[in-house]
Amino acid sequence: MLSDKAVRWSAFAFSIFFTVVVALGYIPGINVKPHVHNPDAMAAMPMAADEHTMLGLYTISLLDDVTHGLSALAFLIGALLSARRSRLALTAFGWYYAYDATIYLVTGVLQQKPFMTNFGLNAPHVVISGIMLWIAYRGRTNVPSTTVPSASVPSSSV
Repeated sequence: MLSDKAVRWSAFAFSIFFTVVVALGYIPGINVKPHVHNPDAMAAMPMAADEHTMLGLYTISLLDDVTHGLSALAFLIGALLSARRSRLALTAFGWYYAYDATIYLVTGVLQQKPFMTNFGLNAPHVVISGIMLWIAYRGRTNVPSTTVPSASVPSSSV
């Protein structure tokens, strides 16, 4: 079981992580236009003005930056205030990112994207949401554990 202090430090670590994710989107050397083998295809599906490609892999929109930035802020506030609020942030955003990953994994399957490409693009949210939810649910120290009572077998009298 994680202590309350460890849960708060975990929330603080996630606040730093999401701040770095947003900041990485604005470093020119990391965010280059992807190499396109077919310029005609790129012209048919241009990137929106508020989008950039992080590390040449992930298309990040302004909505993504706002989501990651609000995640960082929520984790920072939770970490500064209490373990309970840290767990709330871990639970809320853990489920949010898990749901996001599920939607995009299913969409990738329906669009018949190659499995490794689909999984690779969604793996960060799968891993991050799993860690958040593990910390949120397994880190509870104030909830008594419940045990299942063993069923008593009546003795037969003959």
